[in-house]
This record gives sequence, structure tokens and C-alpha cells, in this order.
Amino acid sequence: MSEAKRGRTARVASYFGRRIGNPFITKVGRDALTGSASEAKAALRIDRVSRDEARGALWGRYEDGGRARFGDMAHERGLTESDLQTLEQMRLRQFHMLALIAAFALLAGGAIPFFTSDWLITFSGLVFGMFSLIFLMIGLRHDFAAWQIRQRRFGGIREYINDRWGR
Repeated sequence: MSEAKRGRTARVASYFGRRIGNPFITKVGRDALTGSASEAKAALRIDRVSRDEARGALWGRYEDGGRARFGDMAHERGLTESDLQTLEQMRLRQFHMLALIAAFALLAGGAIPFFTSDWLITFSGLVFGMFSLIFLMIGLRHDFAAWQIRQRRFGGIREYINDRWGR
């Protein structure tokens, strides 16, 4: 009964594994890889969001528009008015920088497919263009934080869109 002949790479790997391999090192390496994979899977698992939580994020969670909560948090952290203005300016600069990076990524990613006939480069250009959405989302989060600091309250996303973007 002959088994199927293994490839050269598999034979060499098994030879060195038998001769040089240390079972302890192999076990530790295998445990580290499987443990890290399960920890990453657990960390990346998305928790279910309740309807009330989604409504709170959209319309605002607080009766007073989040003014008291904002004041409490600023007081806990010992932030002065000048600190808040500095934080707002920093968040706005981060928004502008990330929006500029997003625009560049969108333009570059959109232009790459026109300059090549290779499908892999075309695909990578489209992926590069999709990264612009990631930069834009992070930038909008900074703009939302700057708006909250400017308003001195924790308002909802709907209020931010109506006030900031004039919808």
C-alpha cells in the first residue's frame, strides 16, 4: 500500500521538523497563533445595538441636549474655556487634514484605472479610492467632536447634520 508521494518542500520540512524541531517551541507557537486568532475574533465581534441606543445616537440621549453632561465632563477633566477652544481647533484641523487625504485618495484611486490596462493595477486603484471613505469617516468623527465642543453639549447626529451641514 503506497501512499501518494509528498512534494519536496513537505519532505524537507518534515525532515527538519523531526531532526531540529522542538516540541515545546512548536506547541508554544501553535498556541500563540490559535490564541491570538480567537482573541482577535472576540475583539472584532460586533455587539448588537438596541433600538433605544440607535435612537439616542441619532436624536440625542439627553433631555437638555447634553449640556449638563458636557459641563460635568469638562469639569471632571479640569478643562478651561481656552482648553476647549484649543481642542475644537485641533479637531477641526484633523478634520481638514483627513478630508484632504480622502480627496487625494479618491482622485488618485479614480485616476489610476485610466492610466493602465492591467486589471490588477486597476483593482488596486479602486481599492485605493475606497480608502478615501475610511479617511472621510474618521474626519467626520473629528468634525462631529469639534461641533460638540463648539456647542458645549453632547447632541445627536441628526442635530449635527442639520446644524453643521444645513440640511
